[in-house]
Amino acid sequence: MFANIQKKLLLTHPLLWNSKIALFSVLTLIFHLIFFLMGYSKGEIDFKDSNNFYDYGIDNTIIVFVSVLISILMSIIWVVYYSRNNAFKSFYPKGKFSLYREWLLILLFCILNSSYAASFFYAQDLKARNYFSEEEVSRRLEIISLSSLFVEGPYRESNFITEYKDGKYLQVERDSFQYGSRNYSLKSLVNKRIQGFTYFNDEKDSLMELKGKRWLIENKKDSIQLLFREFFKISKEHGLSSNITPEKWFELIYDYPEFTEYINVGKTSKEYSQNYSYYEGVNVDYDYAIEPEGVTHDTLSKTIKVVGGQEYIYSKYYVPFDALTKSYGKISRAYENPVVNLEFIMSLIYLAIGLSLCVFSFKITSGRNWLIAFVTLGLFGIISGIISVIIRYSMTFPIIYILLFLGLLFYFVIILKAKESKGITGITINQTLWLMPAIIPTAYAVLIDILKRTSGYYESYSYGADGMKREQFPRIEWLEEHYVYMFILNIVFIFLFMLLFSIYIKKWKGIAEA
Repeated sequence: MFANIQKKLLLTHPLLWNSKIALFSVLTLIFHLIFFLMGYSKGEIDFKDSNNFYDYGIDNTIIVFVSVLISILMSIIWVVYYSRNNAFKSFYPKGKFSLYREWLLILLFCILNSSYAASFFYAQDLKARNYFSEEEVSRRLEIISLSSLFVEGPYRESNFITEYKDGKYLQVERDSFQYGSRNYSLKSLVNKRIQGFTYFNDEKDSLMELKGKRWLIENKKDSIQLLFREFFKISKEHGLSSNITPEKWFELIYDYPEFTEYINVGKTSKEYSQNYSYYEGVNVDYDYAIEPEGVTHDTLSKTIKVVGGQEYIYSKYYVPFDALTKSYGKISRAYENPVVNLEFIMSLIYLAIGLSLCVFSFKITSGRNWLIAFVTLGLFGIISGIISVIIRYSMTFPIIYILLFLGLLFYFVIILKAKESKGITGITINQTLWLMPAIIPTAYAVLIDILKRTSGYYESYSYGADGMKREQFPRIEWLEEHYVYMFILNIVFIFLFMLLFSIYIKKWKGIAEA
């Protein structure tokens, strides 16, 4: 059966047969399926896990290592088979766009063969997103964030403020702060800081914190009680336990109007040794109100147990806040910042383009020319780097890069028009293809630098009575913020360039060697 398929490909689609893309594409798709299934399994969330140990991502590192190893081995095997037959070098009759189609097939294989890890990470995030719709996730994240105001956590205002007196900045200690129209103790619930998720921006976090504190100030008991009931609905859905009820929670924390006589409700039954929680998809804020010196554990809220000489701290009253924060933080990150985003995909495409051009250039020239081109281009890069350091102008290397590419392209055009001998174009064609993918990004960087130097961008800072001011440059800022469009446009340029260049390479092949 396999022999019949090979024979049919040879007779009907010789390019597919010669490039071995069909067979190796099937193999890469099988590996993609394996990585996808592993990622989907790894993406399962344990809603009962509340430990706050930092996740160094060892499993993900192993996945990336294995995917790279498979890619290298697959590439070596494919290149061995692919290089056995070279119709172009043998002057086998080929169509006008045959070289371009061959490059597209090489590019397809390179994309498939370099993106195994992408399938894993995409499936991992897909599993997290499949638990709930985005609308439901947003609702639940808001409930958990608002609940953070009523459990043990950091404060917004510090017990030290900076005041300017007699020409000096002084640190002044205080025990209260102003919020709205009155003063509150620093230990008041009104001074609590919300625990935000990366799914929300800073403005949304501020609005949620303002909403929760308005409930306190305006004595909206019903709103707080409803929040607690919704929190417990979520926790019970995931089988999480607590030693208090929503009613007891409200009783422990509510002390209108001062909100100072409350019992701290723990975020988990047992405290860990870390000062901060490292949860994926959760904003980490290290600012907190400084505790007085010599502070002891709050015995109204905590129980201290000594087991085997080791001290353990337990919360007398707790809700499963840490477990929900950790699990929903992963869902938050999967929606807000998936690993396989546009930048990730663009990086893979550019990597595949670079690899495909290396293989394609080897295919149309020779191993000797390919190696000479690589060595000379490397030496030229070193010399250009030294010149950049001597001149001390940041754009020296990019400008040399652009001039070199244009020079190589111009030399190729001269050889085509003369039609006398190939000269060293077997070497320069390699270098032209390798430099081409970065020519537009390099020119883009040079353009921005020129605009900055000619518009006074670097001299735009001024100092006055109101402090430092900076003139706005909307055109430059737009170019810096929308660089992704440039990279997308560059991909279009690469495809168009290869379409035209492959046609002229066929003509170049017919020129005498000397």
